[in-house]
Amino acid sequence: MQLETELKAVVKSPAKVNLTFDVTGDLPGGYHSIVSIFHSITLEDVLDLQITQGVSEEVEMELSAEFLGEPGAFPLDQNNLIAKAADSFNIATGLLKNRFLRIAVKKQIPIGAGLAGGSSNAAAALVALNELFKKPLKEMELLEIATNLGADVPFLIKGGTQLGKGKGEILTPLVIDERLAFVVVKPRQLAVSTPSVFAAYDKWVAGKTPEWRPSIDHQKAIDALASGNLEAATKSFANVFEPIVFDMYPSLSLVKQRLLELGCWSAQLSGSGPSVFAVVANLEMAHMVRRKFKEEETRGDSVWLKREGWEIDCFIAESSGSGVQILKEGLN
Repeated sequence: MQLETELKAVVKSPAKVNLTFDVTGDLPGGYHSIVSIFHSITLEDVLDLQITQGVSEEVEMELSAEFLGEPGAFPLDQNNLIAKAADSFNIATGLLKNRFLRIAVKKQIPIGAGLAGGSSNAAAALVALNELFKKPLKEMELLEIATNLGADVPFLIKGGTQLGKGKGEILTPLVIDERLAFVVVKPRQLAVSTPSVFAAYDKWVAGKTPEWRPSIDHQKAIDALASGNLEAATKSFANVFEPIVFDMYPSLSLVKQRLLELGCWSAQLSGSGPSVFAVVANLEMAHMVRRKFKEEETRGDSVWLKREGWEIDCFIAESSGSGVQILKEGLN
């Protein structure tokens, strides 16, 4: 297939929060089995892809990033999940041979935040490439590649609200009609590695009696969400990593405490953190909470600013009923 014209796509790449998250056992290869209610939100990156003629049998790529939030450790080489997604697509199809791929990312999802920004970018690249080349990969093939890239990548292809099991790749869609409003709070100077938290979890479990585990009722949360009783649903939200990550970074617990003091229905760690998300009654409430955080930071009143030097990034988001979305595609 001779590529004489330029292929282009612009893709929206959403973040996710874990409304519930529990580790349920061990899997082969050093992985852990989990149960989690995954929920995509309207905090999003945007990927702009352009494919032109290249000269190499290997994938030629130029990756760039514009940070709408705070810059972070975003590799611009083969270590980026976007590049790995492109390589995986090419191995499966051969369609990126003799192609030059440019991908510019507008980053709003913070890095190392427990919001799956890297996984979402990988999902966006996979879906866009498959669309641009007229779907050479069937859905199951695409999801298999996604699973090999990362546990969150399959979910982010479709998004919405889904119950995840296994490594996170065994997904059951949940029908949730109500939209939740969120304030997502991340200390700007803090990033957390997911593997490091799983390692800390293993050590923690070995040295503690079972009473330390938060009470997590996935089914009760699902039933309340399905019935539209959002405030009741939040009472069943919990994250097994929270005691561990708060022990590692005690000032994070004060961030959660302040969100609850301001009247949020719930507040908890997302994924492996360090982001803490709060569910609020509406977007007006979300703006009030963000304003309070910013006012306190400006006055120097924030305890975490005094103790840790942390400045806080606050994002407002709602539920998203979809995962990766192609905004436009075609030939130039």
